[in-house]
This record gives sequence, structure tokens and C-alpha cells, in this order.
Amino acid sequence: MHLLDRLRTFRDSFVMIPALFITTAIVLSFALVALDRSVAYGPEATSVFFFTVGPEGARGILSAIASTVLSVATMAFSITISVMSTASSSFGPRLVRNFMSDRGNQIVLGTFTSTFLYCLMVMRTIQSDDTDVPQGSFVPHLAVNFSMVLALACVAVLIYFINHIASGIQVSTIATTVQQKYLKLIEKRFHAEEAASEVFESYSDNHLPDAFTYQVHAETNGYVVDIERLTLGKKLAKSIAGVHIFVCPGDHLVKGQLIATIQAPRELDDQQVEQISSTVRQLCSVGESRTEYDDIRFLQDQIVELGVRALSPGTNDPFTLTNSTHELTVGLIRAAQAEHAKNSVFVGGELKVRFEPVEASELVDSAFDNFRSYALNHEQCVIDLLNMAGKVIALGDNEPAVARARWHAAVLLEYFRATKPHDYSLALVTDAYERYVVEHRF
Repeated sequence: MHLLDRLRTFRDSFVMIPALFITTAIVLSFALVALDRSVAYGPEATSVFFFTVGPEGARGILSAIASTVLSVATMAFSITISVMSTASSSFGPRLVRNFMSDRGNQIVLGTFTSTFLYCLMVMRTIQSDDTDVPQGSFVPHLAVNFSMVLALACVAVLIYFINHIASGIQVSTIATTVQQKYLKLIEKRFHAEEAASEVFESYSDNHLPDAFTYQVHAETNGYVVDIERLTLGKKLAKSIAGVHIFVCPGDHLVKGQLIATIQAPRELDDQQVEQISSTVRQLCSVGESRTEYDDIRFLQDQIVELGVRALSPGTNDPFTLTNSTHELTVGLIRAAQAEHAKNSVFVGGELKVRFEPVEASELVDSAFDNFRSYALNHEQCVIDLLNMAGKVIALGDNEPAVARARWHAAVLLEYFRATKPHDYSLALVTDAYERYVVEHRF
């Protein structure tokens, strides 16, 4: 896995934000104590917003805040683990990453732990008259006052945390969070216009010159996490060769599998081939699991899994599938509104990298194929899928995607009839097919 991907994993873990908060708290404790040593506060400095206390009082305040905050942090962490366990069993283990990468949860944990350590760091500087030190007694009044500010912040964060967890566990919130990432990636892969630059991605029917072709094979096992196509294009700028990549983010690789070919109009020497092959392997990041950074299919599978798990006998919640199809429809339509997905990298107007994109028709196939077998026993779910197909047909411009949506709608109706439903249920589904797929009335 590349350094960039390791940094992404670190960013999405429970480590980065708390680590930054803890570092800030330690630095702040040293700074405020140093400021306290340079400014002597007497009893006359006491006001409504600033107080001075003796060594024992300062220790009592800091000790009370530290012990209370640590207890609350333990409780908050327990709640988070419980919510992650519930999400894993109810919504799917792939959605646990969304809770871990949630900035709100990370900030809450960071606030509590940094406050605890801040109080400890300040408490160690307090000196009483009875201590055997040459400097005499010392109380960092400014630092102690700031601990009260942190205590108030912890109370506010606790209230926020309870509300955040309560809303975050709702199916609608989870589906919307995943859908936003899904739409963002669809815009990037299908619609986003690249800024006027020397290196950009676009769709092209052109092919790389293939008079001489050299194969590049994987040297490790795992999932393709990311392919830095633009960086690869830049590195090939001065070369006569181009690269055709055959794998996509989310594909599983085994050692020795063909991942790309180097294509050139003239023969390349062994050193050039090895250099380009090494660059391709370095820029094709392989990890232990699929991620959401550049894997459209993974994000779509998360939305589908929400609906599919809701139809399990233990849950039996077809309304969640309805919510999932609504979230998914927005993305499928947006993908189907592009005639083609980007498949090429140009450097200075010259084609340098060709790659296999995830097409809109593939997304349509995946959605209906994964939903169909689970939805057949629920007429409302079948109607929701017909609604989704009808909207893709009516609003999509991508002919293959529209054709696949129309085909899936017909197959869905045929499969539902084969289950021999009640006449009333069959009439409802048939009417929905006519309304959504044929007449486009929504």
C-alpha cells in the first residue's frame, strides 16, 4: 500500500484527530504554565471570569476535571464500540469504516483525552509551601482557569456526542452519507471537467500505438485500492510509450495477473520496459481490503447492502430497501446522464494512458442483479425497483445504461409473475411497470 493510502487510513482512524488534540493540549499546558511563571497573579486578580486559588484548591479542580473527563471518555468510547457493533450486524461490516472515519466521533474522543492529559500536565507543576523545592509555592492560575474552559467544552461535546450518535445510527443518515460519497465519485469519473492543464482525464475512442507490446504483471495479492493515472501520465510524458491498464479500483489481484500493457510504436529496450513496469506497479496501490476512495462499485454495494440486509427474516424491513433505492436512483441517473465514463489520460494533448472504466451500464446491472432475488417476495420492493428503472430510462442519456434498465425492468416483472403472486399483488406490480417504465409517470 502506498504512503498516500496509509495516510488516508491514518486519517480515517481513531488515531489522527485525538493525536493532534493531545499534542496541542501538551504544548498548550507548557505555554500557559510558562506564561504563569512570567506573570505573578495575586488575590486582587480575581474577577467574575478569573479566579485564583491555593495549591490544594488547584489540585482539587484539576483532579476532579481529569477523573471525570476520563470516566466520560470511557463511556463515550464504549458507546461508540457498541454502535459500531450494531452497525456491523445490522447494516454490514463494510459500513463500520464510516463510523471510524466520522469526524464528529474523532473530535469527541480527542477532546476528552486531551483535556485529561492537559490537567495532568498542569497538575504536576503545582508546588506547595511544604514541598522541598527552592522556588517555593507555585500555582499556574491561568492554566487552571483554562482547565475550566476545557471542562465546559467537554460538557458541550458530550451533549453533541449523544445527539450525533443517535442521529448517526439511523438508516436514512447512513444511506445519505454513503450516497454523498457515491455521487462525488460519479461526478469525478463521469462528469467533472478537468481544469485546463497539461495532464487531464477524458473519454476517447483512440487507441495507443501497439506495434510493440510488453506485459506488466502483479507482484502481490490483494485488492486494487487506487490507481494514480494522472501521475502515471506525467511520468510517461517524455516517453514514446503509453500504458493500457486493465484493472479497476476494487478488483482483486493475484500474483502474476496481467494488470497492464506497455504499448509503443517502436521497440523499447529492457531497461525502459522494466522502468515503466516498475512505475505502473508503484502507482497501482494494492491493499488488504476494498476502500471507498476511488471504488464506485464498493460505495454502490454499501447502499445495496443496506436494503438487502433489511429484507433478511430477522429484520424484515422493506422500507429500508425503499430508502436505499431512492438513494441509489440519484447516483444511477447521474451516471446514466453521461454518454461515456472517462477512460483516457492525455498529456499535452497526447494519449498516454488508457484504462478500463466502470461504465454506467455496469452499475445498473450490479444494482438490479443484487436486489432482484431478495425483493421478489415483497411487492412494494419490486415496485420501488421498477420506479428506479423507469427514472433511469426517462432521465438517462447513456444508451447502454438505459437499455439495461429497460431489460432489467422486464426481467423483474417476469420473475415476479413466476412466483405466482396473488392477483391483487400482480395487478399492483403490472400497473407500476406500465406507469414507471412504459409511460414514465412518477
